[in-house]
Amino acid sequence: MPRARHVMPAPLLAIVLVAAACGTARAASETELRHAAWRDCVSRNFGIQAALTDRDLAVDAAFRACRSAEDAYLATLADSPLLDGDDVIRARPLVAGRIRAWLVGDRG
Repeated sequence: MPRARHVMPAPLLAIVLVAAACGTARAASETELRHAAWRDCVSRNFGIQAALTDRDLAVDAAFRACRSAEDAYLATLADSPLLDGDDVIRARPLVAGRIRAWLVGDRG
């Protein structure tokens, strides 16, 4: 059975993207670095797990392995003046859904 595709609502996605780009250059670059570290961790772990098991199971394993990197990324988003903790809590499954779709789909 195919998994439902999670799509971030446009206003929340816009806020997340703006928050990642706003603030001081240091904060923006830290957010970008944390996002890249999380994405790289998930991608690397997915590649390893996908060689051993089903793609959906590989995604789940990659997310578990990279939970601390995900937490660090979301913490930098929560530090943004445009987002609060509740926004980040609501955004977490949506952002993860986008990364999941990227992993199992075309990663171009």
